[in-house]
Amino acid sequence: MIEKVLGYVRKTPITITGWGLSFIGILFIRFFFESISSPTSSGIIPSDPYTLIHYGLFFLLLTLVSSLIVGYFTKDYAEAPKILLFGLPLLWLAPFIDIILSHGRGYKMLYLFDTGNKLIFDFLTFFGRSLTYGATYGMRIGIGIAILGLGYYIWLQSKNVLRGILGVLSLYLIIFIIGSLPGVFYTLAHLNNSVSTQPEVVNYFEKIITQSTIAHNTLHDGIASVSRARFIELGFDKLLSQILFIISCIFGTLLFWKIDQKRFLAVVGNCRRERLTFYTISLLCGMAFAYINNLGDSFVFIDLFGVLCLVIAWAGLWMHAVHTNDIIDIEIDKISNKNRPLVKKELDEKNMTDIGNLWLAIALLGAWSAGFYPFFMALVYVAASYIYSSPPLRLRQMPLVPSFIIATACLSTILAGFFFISVNKNIQTFPVFLALGIVIMVTLAINFKDIKDIEGDKANGIVTLPILFGENGVKIVGLCFALSILFVPFFLSFYILYIISIPCAFIGYRLVTKKPYKEKPIFILRFVFLAGIALFYLIIYYLAHIYNLV
Repeated sequence: MIEKVLGYVRKTPITITGWGLSFIGILFIRFFFESISSPTSSGIIPSDPYTLIHYGLFFLLLTLVSSLIVGYFTKDYAEAPKILLFGLPLLWLAPFIDIILSHGRGYKMLYLFDTGNKLIFDFLTFFGRSLTYGATYGMRIGIGIAILGLGYYIWLQSKNVLRGILGVLSLYLIIFIIGSLPGVFYTLAHLNNSVSTQPEVVNYFEKIITQSTIAHNTLHDGIASVSRARFIELGFDKLLSQILFIISCIFGTLLFWKIDQKRFLAVVGNCRRERLTFYTISLLCGMAFAYINNLGDSFVFIDLFGVLCLVIAWAGLWMHAVHTNDIIDIEIDKISNKNRPLVKKELDEKNMTDIGNLWLAIALLGAWSAGFYPFFMALVYVAASYIYSSPPLRLRQMPLVPSFIIATACLSTILAGFFFISVNKNIQTFPVFLALGIVIMVTLAINFKDIKDIEGDKANGIVTLPILFGENGVKIVGLCFALSILFVPFFLSFYILYIISIPCAFIGYRLVTKKPYKEKPIFILRFVFLAGIALFYLIIYYLAHIYNLV
């Protein structure tokens, strides 16, 4: 019977998108019944996105790590996520057991907040003393069935009793660590005095949440719109979402690598590092600009989680745009970009679509975990990339319009970083004149990307700036690039920057018009120019503090 079930699972084709949607479907049923068996203090179903995303990432991390453990002991990483997916309906068992044993009253499902030696006691006693608060009857029975079932599967595949036992112990250890994440976090942050009561742990989380960027990025209208207790609950959801998201990305990457190294390398090799680095730097520049203008609170260590979420999110946005564009531009790439994975048949269109959807999910989850403004800016980026590449509009066919779309995406990136740091969320907190300048400068500068695609664009009827002006097209692009650099001091109202702007503009023109054309030196020049701007700002900022001017 078991072999038949496993045979059915093995034969069932599952795409990344199909796996993800099935996972979400299972979770929603779990959320629904858990809201009955473990009601909130108000009795209202926790249907808010804070809770749903937090819980979803919790179960996602459990599934990813369990897949890696099962894959390690069975030597089959590709089959492990499929087995886990078909076993996930076991999640429905815990709330049903709690409802039955409590005669309908339900028990409170929570993380373990114990610390230090209490955590060791909880581990050795299978989640501690209390069976109705924290790890409830239903949770323990469900966990027990799950790890024993997976242990049996490991033994069945490996025919090795020791592997089965080690698999069970490894699964229990990782489930315990994730299930007691607040206590583990507190213990690691207080190694000299890790033994504390639950109220002390709760107060610690309340303190770090209110001091961090989470405090002003959690609610759209701020803390005044809800009670303080509810605000801390939402902030805790955000903090745990950030931690779980980052760890999930790490283990998800490792699982992808283990399942298919060739496909993994094809995806990573297609990231176009210079452009990805440009967007990452733009994001960090937005953050730095907010700090330099004293618009953010003092930096605390948990703000790093939010920064990492944003960096991962924007990498996801860029990679989603890359995958979408590669699918649509396949004929152009056959002429101009023969090393693309779709052209080399390292990936097919179905793979590209599937992985692109995964990148989009990663991007939106990361941006949401960082805050409302970054999430909105991520949606702007997605919208810009879609109308840039995809029919029916496919605006990249026109001169200058696609450059404007890219400039808009760049501005949304800078604003995501800026408003992640800025406590004041009024849109005009960011200088409107500078925002307009960014759009103008990027629209002028970015046209150099079309030079390498001239032949492919011509063959497919796409009119870019270098094609529009014929023999003088590359020179026009070079002049636009130089002009964009010369505009920087003007729009920043920081005219001392002309010291580096003028020579960089001259060098930029020469690099764009140089034959044979090479794109990489242009990106290097842009990064050097941005580094020069940052250095000037830091010097002025330092001197202003020395002489008490700010």
